[in-house]
Amino acid sequence: MTLFDSGGGGEAKPATQLPEPGRFWIRYVPRGWEAPERPWVHLATATLGEWGRAPKGKATDLSDLAETPLDDVLYIPPVAPKRAAARDELARARLVAGTPVLVQLLPGDETTVPSVAGSAFVIDLLPALLDRDLRALRRLPAGAAAVWPLLPGLTDDPALWELGCRDLAAAGVRVVQALSPVLAAADRRRLAERWGQAEEAFDALFHQPPPSERAFACMAHRAGLEPFLPRPLPRPPVMGAANRRIGGILAMAAELWLRLGRPIEAGQALYRSARWVDRTTYDVEALAREGNLAVLPLDETSREIVAEWVEMGAAELLDRLLEEYVAPEQAAGAADTWRMPDAETP
Repeated sequence: MTLFDSGGGGEAKPATQLPEPGRFWIRYVPRGWEAPERPWVHLATATLGEWGRAPKGKATDLSDLAETPLDDVLYIPPVAPKRAAARDELARARLVAGTPVLVQLLPGDETTVPSVAGSAFVIDLLPALLDRDLRALRRLPAGAAAVWPLLPGLTDDPALWELGCRDLAAAGVRVVQALSPVLAAADRRRLAERWGQAEEAFDALFHQPPPSERAFACMAHRAGLEPFLPRPLPRPPVMGAANRRIGGILAMAAELWLRLGRPIEAGQALYRSARWVDRTTYDVEALAREGNLAVLPLDETSREIVAEWVEMGAAELLDRLLEEYVAPEQAAGAADTWRMPDAETP
């Protein structure tokens, strides 16, 4: 995932990236912060986060982001316990300003950020899974969302998935989204030193291909868990929530289309339409109700999805793609066949 500079200089300005369902809809990313001691996964970059050692470069004071105008999802990663109050203060300030925020927590972390429209909380299960502490999964709050990082030889055992999804569902967790982080050589060494003592785990960590996010999604679906986090939407005074909702629907269709190995050109067209809807100042929903979607630079499939969503509150193609994605008989033993959409300048 490419991070784009937000421009204008100033260390308080966050980096930006294109929002995608596979990256938890994140648009804005702090440039540095004091990370926790426990292992965690960076949701915006799909890499292992810095943990247990000093961050690279100068850490940003998260409070500096409280006044920066932001119109889409701000990622607030895990922080050291002594920075929890600053994290919560930033999240509350951004919510008041209308910015949707995604707060990433580790098991056992507490927050005073209110659960309101525009706020999303994702609990990173990595430290609990590495320590095989399934009791921590049973203690998660009802209605929570979680990320299950898939590490070869350590957290990719289907038997562990089944037990974990069972416990998460029993706790009332709503969403569990899989993520296969890209592991650097240094990450593999650190993981192997602490958790890869078994020969099988060591070999898998260094030589096995990334686990299938789709296979995990099938397991989660069977347990009654949703496989993707819904897009957090802005609130007034930030405008454009309706367009962001429609853009999210198109992006979700594009993501599933590509993960299912369907023609790349058509999937990219869906993503281009999603990004155009995100950027435009036109009221796309009003244009759809008036029958004027033909004047917009959307591909035919995207127009059909938008028209059906505005009229019915659902889109048949999106439903079919999701149904196929979580169908175990089609995903069993298969790796995800998809590619990242081409990077575009925001």
